[in-house]
Amino acid sequence: MSKTCASYIKGNNVNLDRKAFPKINMNTLETFPIPNIDQSKLSDKARHDKMVSLVYQMLALHKQLADARTDHEKTSLQRQIDATDKQIDKLVYELYGLTEEEIGIVDNLDNR
Repeated sequence: MSKTCASYIKGNNVNLDRKAFPKINMNTLETFPIPNIDQSKLSDKARHDKMVSLVYQMLALHKQLADARTDHEKTSLQRQIDATDKQIDKLVYELYGLTEEEIGIVDNLDNR
């Protein structure tokens, strides 16, 4: 989950404060702002295709990490996962049109 999505859910969902079995409120999901992607616009299509590619890459990296045997291999894969995660966050920031100030707020919420 991107930092932007996680921050929105954390900020709009009181049930996440529960220690055992935190739940995401259905109202939070119903009001979650999903940007409209116009596949006929080249910039939107490119952003969409990049996001899909990064998600598949992330899934493959997590599978490789689960199968990794050496600490060196695990460290290398974790670095790739972290880099891919940052690329996904950057794309989500663009998708939602966040300013540098808003990105700072999202990043600070994530560090709580």
